[in-house]
Amino acid sequence: MKKILMLLVGMIFCATSMVEAQQYFIPKYKGEKVKRDFVTDNPKRKWTITFGGTYNMAFGMTDRIALKHQDDVVTYPRDTKLSGASALLGVGYKANEHIVAGVESGALFQDNGIAMPFYGTFNYYYGPATVQHRYRFFNYLHLGPQFYFEPSSTKTIGAMAGIGGGMRLVVGQTGKIDFRVGYQLNLRRPVVNTSGSYDIPASQVDYKQFTHVLQVGMAIMLF
Repeated sequence: MKKILMLLVGMIFCATSMVEAQQYFIPKYKGEKVKRDFVTDNPKRKWTITFGGTYNMAFGMTDRIALKHQDDVVTYPRDTKLSGASALLGVGYKANEHIVAGVESGALFQDNGIAMPFYGTFNYYYGPATVQHRYRFFNYLHLGPQFYFEPSSTKTIGAMAGIGGGMRLVVGQTGKIDFRVGYQLNLRRPVVNTSGSYDIPASQVDYKQFTHVLQVGMAIMLF
């Protein structure tokens, strides 16, 4: 886990160094530095397509057990060292140079199984689209269902929500990469153990499991 985090920090440091190094250029016919104008977004294109991935590290888990038609609710924390990674494809619509809304989906591979997130996205980019440096900051919101593929232990449909921020870098002449870090909450619905004899049937038990996740990721703008 430490190696992966160190690798991500190194990638961001190298990208930032490249940004500073390429911020100026000296034309052959001039002897002084001239600042470039960098376009962090293409205003002529209303749709965007991105591909990227994330590293997810869980730092907490909460179980909530409730009895239907009753007021009995039990909530307790659980220690966890859960981690995983995801590959994501996103489609977004640009309302203006600041707001991009769309959907993302892909595959999530983690220690306790495989899932498919499918959620709505809302990104707000600060400042003008054309700037004199290669970066631009943004905040994001994610919300939607998440589908699990462990039928023996978890019900298929869950949910997720995420919030965080990041930085868009302009690489080369037109390449754009979004780096992001934030908090994500995952909802799973574990299957209640029906073995043995109980006074309350499993159908009357509402079992939810909330996982608190630190998420670090990047996405390359393909279009």
